Amino acid sequence: MSRKSTKVQESTNSIDIKLTKKQSEAFTYLTDDSTNVLCFGSGAGSGKSLLGCIWIVWQCLNYKGTRHLIGRAVLTQLRLTTLRTLMEALQMMGMKSGKHFTYNQQTNVVSFYNGSEIILKDLADTPSDPMKDSLGSLEITSCFVDEAAQISRMTYSILMSRIRFKLNEYNLPPKMFLTLNPSNNWLKSEFYSPWVKETLPNNIKFIRATAMDNPHLPPSYIESLRNLPKQQMERLLLGNWDYLDDEDLVYDYDSITSSVWRNEIDESDTRYMSCDIARLGQDSTVICIWVGLCLIDVKVFKKMDTVQVSNEIKELIRLHGIHPSNIVVDSDGVGGGVADQVRGKNFMNNSKAMYNQNYQNLKTQCYVKMSELFKSGEISINLLNPELIDTLTQELLAIKYEKLDQDTKIQITSKDKLKKQLGRSPDISDAMMMRMIYLIKNNVKGTARYGIGIVR
Repeated sequence: MSRKSTKVQESTNSIDIKLTKKQSEAFTYLTDDSTNVLCFGSGAGSGKSLLGCIWIVWQCLNYKGTRHLIGRAVLTQLRLTTLRTLMEALQMMGMKSGKHFTYNQQTNVVSFYNGSEIILKDLADTPSDPMKDSLGSLEITSCFVDEAAQISRMTYSILMSRIRFKLNEYNLPPKMFLTLNPSNNWLKSEFYSPWVKETLPNNIKFIRATAMDNPHLPPSYIESLRNLPKQQMERLLLGNWDYLDDEDLVYDYDSITSSVWRNEIDESDTRYMSCDIARLGQDSTVICIWVGLCLIDVKVFKKMDTVQVSNEIKELIRLHGIHPSNIVVDSDGVGGGVADQVRGKNFMNNSKAMYNQNYQNLKTQCYVKMSELFKSGEISINLLNPELIDTLTQELLAIKYEKLDQDTKIQITSKDKLKKQLGRSPDISDAMMMRMIYLIKNNVKGTARYGIGIVR
């Protein structure tokens, strides 16, 4: 695959960066005089985050005293992912901390020797700032938004209006770089569909790039994408924007990802704990801590006996101030003893659905209820660990409605099938699902809202 060498001037030294063919095409648009918006991506592993970081650093070094923004919906995720990629890019370009740049962790600003700056900024919509006033005082020279599917259309518009700092001085056009994977939101209607129809305005460019366009990826990474649940594989490996065509999916990718840090924690809400208990086998014991419908922590333990698990739960009860009546424990196996020790509520997966609703069992009823809350935006996944979020996403996307063409009670994929598909037990989603028993129990019997039928 052909490459392009991008040269950057730093003092008297020339820095060479080898780009893939798709990255090279994108870099041309990022540095021309006519493109205002560039959308890049359509799958994992295409090198889109690295490209964005290289471009922003290139801007800083070539136009002294300029100010640029790297944004992502959640600042903690930006620090864990995009910031690491930025540091890799700086190292690749020969930049040394303390000599060429400094990073202030308190202000989240990277400052360069020539007066240029990179601002790291969270871009999620929050109830405390519905009109995005936090962006109103910004003046920037350019903007790179990583994982643009996680921001709103309003945030995009406000950011575009803030790109004006020193543009006249350097005769630069306002420019925004959006990295994205397939999603069923405003990005599809605003950029992807017009690109397919060849109706994009001339100042907006779209480059479709997937892992197949990156020759630097190990074969094992491609294979890992092939082994994802079908919906994720379609999105992340094949770059398929019509990945939601499967009608039997209980969960959809967009509602899951949009739930990450969707809502702020209301400390006045009731705290809950839901526990999926394993013993000494390969399955994991998972403990979920909730504030209302905000999942604030997930603890995963391997090979612990029931006494150890009970002690861990008791410590978490003490730390979070959770009343025993708000603790639910999977009691199909060894969990019954744990529930007794912590005085929690027993959850029997195969027990009858509550209020005689048309579900195969209580577990199915709770999983369907949880999917409704994801789709209505009521669940918020406030976790810092992106690996836990990815694991949860894989588990939920593997769940499907079974026997839809038969006149039977509503069924979902069995745990045995999920284990075969995932190569492990869906322990995190099982632990989360049990939290739903409190909502089902406390709601009015028989109303359509609470799961008499399947909600699409």
